[in-house]
Amino acid sequence: MFEDIKLNIPLEQGGQRLDSALAAISAYSRRRMQRAIDEGGVYVNRKRCRKAGRIIQGGEKIRIVLLDGEQLTPFTEEQIYWQHGSWTLVHKRSNQYAQEALHRSKGTLPYELAMLLQLKPIQSKDLRPVHRLDKGTSGLMMFCHEPKALQHLQHHWFQAVDKEYMAVVSPIPTWTEQQIEEPISAKADKAGRYRVSADGKKSKTEIFVVETRGNRALLRLIPHTGRTHQLRVHLAFLGYPIVGDGRYGGAKHGRLMLHAQTLKIKGYAMRSKDPQHTWTVEPEADWTW
Repeated sequence: MFEDIKLNIPLEQGGQRLDSALAAISAYSRRRMQRAIDEGGVYVNRKRCRKAGRIIQGGEKIRIVLLDGEQLTPFTEEQIYWQHGSWTLVHKRSNQYAQEALHRSKGTLPYELAMLLQLKPIQSKDLRPVHRLDKGTSGLMMFCHEPKALQHLQHHWFQAVDKEYMAVVSPIPTWTEQQIEEPISAKADKAGRYRVSADGKKSKTEIFVVETRGNRALLRLIPHTGRTHQLRVHLAFLGYPIVGDGRYGGAKHGRLMLHAQTLKIKGYAMRSKDPQHTWTVEPEADWTW
């Protein structure tokens, strides 16, 4: 269950440890509050606090964000696909957070990658994903811990970067190739869904049917824009939602069947002597359809 709790520390509790104070004013035990603090789901005066022993003054504004029962796929060293200087390319697994979530920083890829690489504190603070993948999506993700290099690549992103995805959809499309340019809403609804909207942002996706099995089809997807949930929204709009994508009407499955297979970056965007970097990675064993 997801919970987002906001409250104030009473003045008379000044001088107490944070975990003790939270247990006293909430419905949760001190041990549960310690775990929430350790995971990064507690904020003091709008700043994430990961020190259970912090002495409070009283009057602080507190936010506690919890998601119980969450099972994440552990991050392992084998997921590091390529590394050079401040750049690290990771093969993200399905069910891993690409960035910090409200209820956690521990267990997310930036946190786990910084720990594994033994980055200095300032490097860990600056470590960012260059682009995003949804929690359920697997595939190639680039990270960088040097702010100027990150900004340079992001500035050239749409001119210098090409990506290709794999997806499994159901039912089988009635065509073998499709191009969709329907605009997508800038904001999600209360259920976290984006939608095709006449006043949305320009979006373009190319779609190719690669293989069919039963009532499912394997697709190759080329996004030419980078809207949030773009591939998921476009396929659902066409009537062929991604298998495992319950948010957009996809058939039930053990994982979201969307995989970032290929990443191409022109060398100048990374200030590299190589004219182009190209990486391709196949999905893991959980890719069963």
